[in-house]
Amino acid sequence: MHPPDKILISRMDCLTAVGITAAERAIKQRLSVDLEFPCDAAAASRSDSIQAAVDYDRVAQTVQSVCASREFNLIETVAEEIAASVLGSFPISQVRVRVRKISPVPSPRVEFVYVEIVRPVSS
Repeated sequence: MHPPDKILISRMDCLTAVGITAAERAIKQRLSVDLEFPCDAAAASRSDSIQAAVDYDRVAQTVQSVCASREFNLIETVAEEIAASVLGSFPISQVRVRVRKISPVPSPRVEFVYVEIVRPVSS
């Protein structure tokens, strides 16, 4: 038995109202989101059909919809809501979500801060 195949969707650029203060949330900020999840690439490759695959375009649209859905205080909450939405919408058993907040601290200069979570489908 081979290790599970996986799909990685990397560095999705999403605008989100996120931050602790109302002033911080007033200006949408860039988030960079990565998703990784197991899949059966063999089944999809045999049929060469999107019906046998996880449609990563639809997954990316789901992530973008979550990010645009409301204001958030924390990127941890963004990650949790992305995980719940993806797990509830696609036939996958687990998802790893990494959410990067770009340039979150003006001084000292910080390139990004990220949170990474791994969530299985609830039983």
